Amino acid sequence: MVKGFICEKTKEKMAFEDCLECASTRLNRKLDCPFDEAVIIGMIFNQTLKKNISVTMISGCHRSVFIGRHYDYYIKPRSLYWAFRGQIAHQIMEQVDLHSDAIKEEKFIKEWEGIEISGTPDLIIPSQKVLKDYKTSKSVPSYLNKDGKVLAWENHRTQLNLYRWLIPQEIETLEVVYFSMEETRICPVDLWPDNPKRKTDMTVDRYLEENLIPLKMALDSETMPPYERNWSCQDFCDLSDICFQELKKEIMAARLRVVKPKKNQKKGAKIGKDIGTKKGRAKASA
Repeated sequence: MVKGFICEKTKEKMAFEDCLECASTRLNRKLDCPFDEAVIIGMIFNQTLKKNISVTMISGCHRSVFIGRHYDYYIKPRSLYWAFRGQIAHQIMEQVDLHSDAIKEEKFIKEWEGIEISGTPDLIIPSQKVLKDYKTSKSVPSYLNKDGKVLAWENHRTQLNLYRWLIPQEIETLEVVYFSMEETRICPVDLWPDNPKRKTDMTVDRYLEENLIPLKMALDSETMPPYERNWSCQDFCDLSDICFQELKKEIMAARLRVVKPKKNQKKGAKIGKDIGTKKGRAKASA
């Protein structure tokens, strides 16, 4: 689990409370650190260890979930800033009462094949049968589908369809509302069919079979999930260093498992090669 910060200026590893004290006593101003103590405490409070499997874990990188649970690591404050900015946006949304029946950031738990899954949708409006999720990002989606609609990013489409399955309310509309520093955009999300007509249709059961079960098995057996490169690996994952170190170990171990031929196997192979000659037949009969 995350143990603390890597100082933006000194590169020193420190506990959260030491970083907070540095900012509170204004020592960080001498280092020209950009983080105020209020920002730091907000980022620290946002760090929670989830005991059960969540929707975001299933739809995200399984390898990072495993590393986050089984390895101690430190992160730079700037890597948590995006989540902190999103937290501010969510708090503003919570204070606004536009719908009398709105359900805001309530945690739901549901079982699938005996496995507990949790999730916290940002906003549910039962009277409108709408479920929304708010996302802060560097840029908003811009890809148009064949119908001329801007699609939400794939992992967010998956997340909302799993939320729809998770909650007891009937939902007919899914939306992701994106915020960047320049603009905002509402992206509708297509609902996965409850009764698919084509084999290629994605359903909740199919997705959970393909993704939840491998994640659950990896966590229960304490076995690192296989490496699968995705969009977050290069610039957005705080655990990429640990991930790549373990990947190198896995590659080296796989090479060492290659069985070298034994001496008698080499001899037999040579006999087989010469079997059509008089010399080979003499060796075989001997």
